[in-house]
Amino acid sequence: MNVKGTATRLPTSRKAATLLLACTFVCPLESALAQTATPAGPTLRQATSSDNATASPMPSAVDAAATGAVQLTPTPSPPPQLWRPSNNPGDPIYEQQDEAGQPFADAENPYEPTVDGGENPRIPAVPGQTPGIRVGTFVLRPAISQTINTERQTNTGGPSRRNYLTTGIRGTLTSDWSRHALTVTGDGAWERNFGSDKDGEEPRAKIDADLRLDLGGQTTANLKAGYEFSREDTTDPNALTGAAVQGGEHRFTTGASIERDFGKLRGLAALDLSRTVYTDAKGIDGRPISLNDRDQNGANLRGRIGYELSPALIPFLELNVGTTKYDRRLDNSGYARSSNSYGAKVGAEVDLGEKTRGEAAIGYLRKQYDDDRLDAIDALTLDGTLNWSPQRGTNVNLGLRTTIEDFAGGPQGGWVSYRLDAGLTHELRNNLVARLTGQVVHRKFRASEDAVEYTAGAGLTWGINRYLDLTADVSYQWTPVYDSNDLRVGAGLVLKR
Repeated sequence: MNVKGTATRLPTSRKAATLLLACTFVCPLESALAQTATPAGPTLRQATSSDNATASPMPSAVDAAATGAVQLTPTPSPPPQLWRPSNNPGDPIYEQQDEAGQPFADAENPYEPTVDGGENPRIPAVPGQTPGIRVGTFVLRPAISQTINTERQTNTGGPSRRNYLTTGIRGTLTSDWSRHALTVTGDGAWERNFGSDKDGEEPRAKIDADLRLDLGGQTTANLKAGYEFSREDTTDPNALTGAAVQGGEHRFTTGASIERDFGKLRGLAALDLSRTVYTDAKGIDGRPISLNDRDQNGANLRGRIGYELSPALIPFLELNVGTTKYDRRLDNSGYARSSNSYGAKVGAEVDLGEKTRGEAAIGYLRKQYDDDRLDAIDALTLDGTLNWSPQRGTNVNLGLRTTIEDFAGGPQGGWVSYRLDAGLTHELRNNLVARLTGQVVHRKFRASEDAVEYTAGAGLTWGINRYLDLTADVSYQWTPVYDSNDLRVGAGLVLKR
């Protein structure tokens, strides 16, 4: 029995000695590698139970020491972050100011890590956003809505009322590329009155595409194109008085821009082109009224240079020059309305992280017409945007823009328009979102009284589930100088994927 006991313990002792000897080789080797390896370079892969489970061929450190070679594998790079649209299909898509609709990769005001180092529950970057449909290297998120609405208008022609259905189609198509990004957004609506009367129907459609090209570490280029159709509003200064149906406006746009950082300096150059075509209006007697004397082409070239005082504050100077050329040299009233414009403004960009971002600028804009009988128009410009998230689930958006618009006829060249947009969204619950919107448009005319137009709206969106929303909206528009007001109330369902 004693011999048997000695024989069984001997192999165990030899195994322990062999294992101890192996450790003496492994420990110095790992220490040397840890001292010489750089963070950005390749690192020695650590063997884990999951690696053994997949049975991937991997030479051990003892074998490497015996052969004098160490197999290094590059550290796997993190998966590219998906670009997401700034609007979620199924939610209202508000008109954006210039480049405010660009996609962004980081969530606004995200959750902070916990104190004990644990993980917060996974919360989607956009609350209620659907997973979408995979189309190759793109993700498509379509939505279709059906609402029932009522509208009551009052103006100089007396009160009018209509009940109608609105069918809307929206969608976003975003790329899933490791480099560059393509975003396509679309929004369209078709109105149909109850009964045979078609007065007041306002169909609209809009589609935009933006391609971002990452040309280098400090250079980014953008190519964009778009199309928009809308019917002219009855409160617009160029609307035809007494027309049964106002004319429609087809607008085609394209542009290119390039931005580059030169250390503390940031430079931007952009070129925007546009083409506008008007459809016939319809008179009270049903006869068409041609508006083709308003068809035009436009071009605008702008450059911006900024200096980074800090990552949160970048003052800038921007210069722009533009031209508008009408298809017909003279309009129906006998005036040549083609023009050239020049402008400059100074301002600052502010970026305080996820909570506050925006810019503000003040400048000067002048428009000179080809016809000497039309006085040139100049204006002090105020422009800016602000995106503020005071707390998670609450977002405030402000936009201010100054433009010079052309009259469609008569001895006046145009007017100056100041437009202020405001929006507030708040998550009352994780599936209930409240919205408040407001807009003020101040039109300054040379030979007549100024006109101020006020618009206010409110709405609720209840996410019944991930793919179905219930919406309710109310809006009111008031133009005192024209003694005009418009009240709209609607509710419906949004099906999204």
